[in-house]
Amino acid sequence: MTPFRLLGGLLLSLVLSSGAAQTVAEVQKLPLVHDPSLKTPRAQLSTADQQAVTNLARTLNARPEIRSLKQKWPYSNGAQPKDVLFTMTAPFRSGTPERLTVFNISESGPPVLLFVLGGGQAMTADLVEPAADVEFCGIGQGYSLRDLDQDGLREVAFTLDCTPGSIFTDLYLFRSRPGGWVFWQSFPVSSSYGGGWEGHEQSIKIYVQKGKSPQFYGLLDRREWSGPPEIVSRTAPTRTVGVIKYAPLSGDKTWRVRHLF
Repeated sequence: MTPFRLLGGLLLSLVLSSGAAQTVAEVQKLPLVHDPSLKTPRAQLSTADQQAVTNLARTLNARPEIRSLKQKWPYSNGAQPKDVLFTMTAPFRSGTPERLTVFNISESGPPVLLFVLGGGQAMTADLVEPAADVEFCGIGQGYSLRDLDQDGLREVAFTLDCTPGSIFTDLYLFRSRPGGWVFWQSFPVSSSYGGGWEGHEQSIKIYVQKGKSPQFYGLLDRREWSGPPEIVSRTAPTRTVGVIKYAPLSGDKTWRVRHLF
């Protein structure tokens, strides 16, 4: 078994380069982007946010662009308040704070996300839909990031949980650019395989060294076992394998962004 999965044609490997943060202790001092062991609950909306989301969903579902989504994604229920990953007001596409609401609009089948930014005449909606086979996957968490590239704007992160035999979770980062929302980075953050006589579990905490060209790091923890299940305990110790230094990604084959209005 190899400790990493092939992601977008890039085989992640352990590195010990000089200059930037490289030891476990150094990486742990950086801002944390994602910890697979910490499960972010679904959005707990305040009364004001709940009312704002309800009004927004009503406005969106009246638009032909949203109603027509069911033709391509039959399991889509449109924008429903119960399916909000998160909503918050912050600078996402300019220095002016605007409300961003992210809906998971697919009740079952392939996951489809709707990013709605702003309001009134300035409101925009973009669909983040799968460009690859993610039939056995679902959206796990969704949240905002605190300006990792130091351009004054926040970014968006969400996880994709898949169970096509083995179980794994990937983290995806998106950010707003003049042309709309674009893919930025992705990382495998957890996986497990096997059971009974042999298996392994691994998780990767993602950290970042902020800057105009931020450097991302991962701390890989791994636990494995082999032997008869009545002898081998699944409580085998977890060990930190080392530091992963990620190269920038130029593209993504899992998602495509479609501007609706």
